[in-house]
This record gives sequence, C-alpha cells and structure tokens, in this order.
Amino acid sequence: MEERIKDARPMMDLMAKKVFSNTEITAQFIRDILDLPVQTVTILDGTQIHEQQFEDFLTYMTSIDVLAALQDGTQVIIEIQVAFQIDFIKRLWLYLCEQVSKNLDVYKKDGIQTHRLAEEMLPVYTIAITQKRFFDDERMIHSFSLRDDTTSEELKVQFKGIDEKRNLVRMVFLELEKYHNKDIQHYRKVRWIEFFGNKPYTQNPETILKQADQIINPVGWTKEEKAMLDERTRYLQAYYGHLATVEYQKEEALRQGLEQGVQQGRVEIIVDLIKNGILSKEIGAKQLNISEKEFVNSGFILEENGVQENYTFEVKLEFMRDDLEVQISQLIFS
Repeated sequence: MEERIKDARPMMDLMAKKVFSNTEITAQFIRDILDLPVQTVTILDGTQIHEQQFEDFLTYMTSIDVLAALQDGTQVIIEIQVAFQIDFIKRLWLYLCEQVSKNLDVYKKDGIQTHRLAEEMLPVYTIAITQKRFFDDERMIHSFSLRDDTTSEELKVQFKGIDEKRNLVRMVFLELEKYHNKDIQHYRKVRWIEFFGNKPYTQNPETILKQADQIINPVGWTKEEKAMLDERTRYLQAYYGHLATVEYQKEEALRQGLEQGVQQGRVEIIVDLIKNGILSKEIGAKQLNISEKEFVNSGFILEENGVQENYTFEVKLEFMRDDLEVQISQLIFS
C-alpha cells in the first residue's frame, strides 16, 4: 500500500517524540484510544530528542515511551515498539507497576502515612503501538482490563479527585501489521493506526491529524533534524536487513531439519517393514538408494541408560525382534 507521506516514519523514535511533544495531539490520541474525557494533558517524561550512539540493533530498535498526565491526575504510558520482543507485554506491565510504585514513593515523601496510600493512588494506564503482531488473531486493537470471570463485569474503583469510577487497570494494544480499512465502527481508533502506519486515511482527516502529519513530514524539518533522521533511517535499514537475514537462516534451518526428519522417519519405516517380513533387505536398500551391503553395515545410534552406542541396521533388526517377542509374551501372560 502506498505511503501517505513520502519518507515519513511515524514509528521512528525521532518522529514519535515530536508528535507526542504536542499536547493537543496527545490529548486527542488518549481521548480516542481510551475513551476518556480528556481536557488537558501534561507530558511528564519521554519527549526529549537526544542524539544517541547505538552499540547494536536491539538498542536502537527497542522502544520509546511517553508518560502523560491528564487534568484529573490519570497517568498514561504510551509505548512504541518496532521490533518483536517475546517479553514485551510483560515488560509493559512492569512499566505500569513501576509507575504506580513511583507515585507511592512520592506520596511517602510528602508525608502520607502508609495506611493512607491507597487513598492517594492515581490510575495508570498503558497504550502500546506495535509494528508487529503480538496476538494470534486479526484484530488490530486489543483492550484489556480486570473483569469478573463469570459476568465480564469490569473492576472499577473510586480514585481521589475523579467523580466517576475508573478501571483499576487498562492496557491497550494497536498492532499496525494487522491494518485493514474495513473497521468503520471504530474508526476514531483505527485512524491512529493509519497515522502511525503512514497509510492513506480512509476518511477525511480532522485538523488534529493534519497537524500531526505536518510534524512527521520531513519537508519542514531543520537541517539538524534531517541529519538525525538520515542517521536513524540508516540504522533502520540495516536492522531490517539483519532481520531478513536471521529470518532466512531460521527458515533454511527449519527446512533442513524437516528434510532430515523426513529421511530419518523413512528409514525407520523401512526397517520396521523388514522386521515384520514385509520387505526384504534388498528391496529396503533400493528404497533408500543404497546397496544391501551399505544397508546392513550403515550405523545408527541407540541410547540406553544415557550411554550412546553405534549399531548396524542388522543388529537393529535383532533388537526389534527381541522387543516384539517381549511384547507378545506380555500379552500372553498378562
């Protein structure tokens, strides 16, 4: 699918930080994704653009996160994840728990007694924008909260300074790799997948999205910002080249392993047929494209009590006959 803006990389740390440094855009994003009555947003952490030296691909491609506070004290962690990481969801949960813990530490420094800490708690939610898929379905958006196992009723509690009860926990995931333009019902959420995926908008964009597009369009960037963008782009291209190589190596190893497994299974089937008198050793050898002598003298490994010994197929047949006799005896005398 064509790019909405040429050479724009909304998921790149440099661009994403510029986007979320704009409080109006961040407020609308949180409003759409979490369905919260956001009035104002304060960015607490994560939007500073720094020149960095990356020692390896994983350091570069890890993620960026933004911590935003709403007017009622609710805190939202926005995480952007480009590469697939097995423990990413658990790491995101740790971020959420760490932020709750940090907030409690602040309360303690303010002199709040331990038994009153729960009264001061603020809701902390997370939104993850991921390039890759993390869930085994085709839904672009997943929203998780604590619910009753029987009724699916959400667990909501009263937080200080907030009139209505709120979810104790919320974790929302936007998976760009699953994008399709058929979910019109949830378009206010889907449009952000279009934005961060640099896809053409399905519906006419509102002013806030046009404003976000101006931010990620390299045409209006300073010379220094373009230099940083070029550097990030080179790392990105190298990283994807590295990923492609790793993926090829995995597929090649899997293919060779399957071929080896098929051949091994074929040999075992032929040996079983010879054991049962269905095939002669001569025919079995022809099936394996080897001579009868090679078939008899070819080695195999038998492990017993942790010790591996080499045996010929001829000996293997004797083992199989002995095993068959034992099984018959067990049936007769059981």
